[in-house]
Amino acid sequence: MLARHFGRKADSIRNFSAPCRACAFSHLPYPVVTRDEQIQYFQWGLIPYWTRDPRDTVTIRNQTVNARAETIFEHASFRVPVRRRRCLVPVSGFYGWRHERDRKIPLFVSLKDRPLFSLAGIFDSWHCPQGGGLAMTFSIVTTEANPFMRRIDNANCRMPVILDPDGEQRWLSPELTDAQIAELLKPYPDRTMRSEPVPCDFVYGAGILMPA
Repeated sequence: MLARHFGRKADSIRNFSAPCRACAFSHLPYPVVTRDEQIQYFQWGLIPYWTRDPRDTVTIRNQTVNARAETIFEHASFRVPVRRRRCLVPVSGFYGWRHERDRKIPLFVSLKDRPLFSLAGIFDSWHCPQGGGLAMTFSIVTTEANPFMRRIDNANCRMPVILDPDGEQRWLSPELTDAQIAELLKPYPDRTMRSEPVPCDFVYGAGILMPA
């Protein structure tokens, strides 16, 4: 499905099995689309290329599962990837938390007209200085919530950057200026968004749903 939708090959991910629900803080491999002809598996939670001490990577990755659009060009972890290493994170939907008094209620958010869509991502490659090999990791870019998402993520009023089909192609273009990149980092129109409750045993702190 992913290969056909994005016009890519899936040879490099045939032997992997991604979870149907991906939790940000599990840092499991997840399929992403870059300018490469192959769909690849990267791990959620970006490790900047300049990281020196492997002991710091877990803390860093927990802090970089998301990249705020408002500060992405200045943030030390993101300012190089956003200009040079952009990717698409394909999803069927994502999870948001609504706060009501002392409860947090999980809701699954999807699009009415697009069963498969892309979140704007950035990635980096990190070589472990102690011989641990190469790690390919990514962050999802977030922006201010639209009116629909403000009712769901009512504590932080944030949402991932959702790209329309034209925006998907532009996001991967290596020729974009900072201004053109920033133009894509806007809240998605809420008219085609929908939400539904998820089971009460849902335990993912933040997640996205893997497309079938």
